Amino acid sequence: MANTQKSKKTTSNRFRVIEWVYMNLPFICFLSLLTIIYIANAHQAEKKVRKIHSLKKEVKELEWQYTNVKSDIMYGSMPSQVVEKVEKIDLKVSDEMPKKIKTKEK
Repeated sequence: MANTQKSKKTTSNRFRVIEWVYMNLPFICFLSLLTIIYIANAHQAEKKVRKIHSLKKEVKELEWQYTNVKSDIMYGSMPSQVVEKVEKIDLKVSDEMPKKIKTKEK
């Protein structure tokens, strides 16, 4: 007899739980939706953080390249370097001072 009373209690408890779930189903669905939105938001934030990190790395590399090219241009535009480059195509630096050409003004 004790078994039948226990089984009736558990059966009635199950029905109460099921009834409670059905009564709170909209709230449970709402919480599930919020959870999904929260997880999606966290993934998007992580994705953006990774992208920002990679872009910062790329900017740093481009700054190094800029500095390197700038120093090469500065070094290559020095008069001694220009003379070396010009001598390769059989041009020579003039020893004379440049002459100024005067025109008559009207």
